[in-house]
Amino acid sequence: MKKESEIKLEHAEIFFKFVLGIRAHMHTLDKPLEYLGIFSFGKHVLNQKDLELNKKQEEIGASILEHVGTYIMIQQLYKVLEDEWGNQSIRSHDEEVRSIFQVVRYIRHAFAHDPFNPKWRIDTADRNQVYAVSNILTLKTHALHGKRVNRLDYGGPLALLRLLQYTRKKLESHL
Repeated sequence: MKKESEIKLEHAEIFFKFVLGIRAHMHTLDKPLEYLGIFSFGKHVLNQKDLELNKKQEEIGASILEHVGTYIMIQQLYKVLEDEWGNQSIRSHDEEVRSIFQVVRYIRHAFAHDPFNPKWRIDTADRNQVYAVSNILTLKTHALHGKRVNRLDYGGPLALLRLLQYTRKKLESHL
């Protein structure tokens, strides 16, 4: 039977892959999405006109969904690392475990403080560090503090997906 932490990371991975699929699908559509003719819940009822977005708004929505998907994936990864490894992560003798934790922690903190405009908040002691994880990603913290998060800072969405997958395997081997 799978542990709760394994299920959480599996669901985060599924959701993020789904988000990437939706984003890619949005670029292949020649026509707008199809919306429900009517949607009701409790005393509220909305019709198709109330729900429809134009093509530009749909593209913005897909972009926001990817952004939110990144945050959810990183938040879940952070929570699992915290639950499974606790303070051992930051003090681990395994440099890669420390790097995984620090990368996830800094990305999570950036999104947590301002989800639609994440900015790096690098601790003073960590401002000239390099956190590398097994040919997956590298986070170089010099000159990041206070800047808006750029996906290239950590290698982009696929690097984070690979980080999640790699961390799942690493957690399984440590449990």
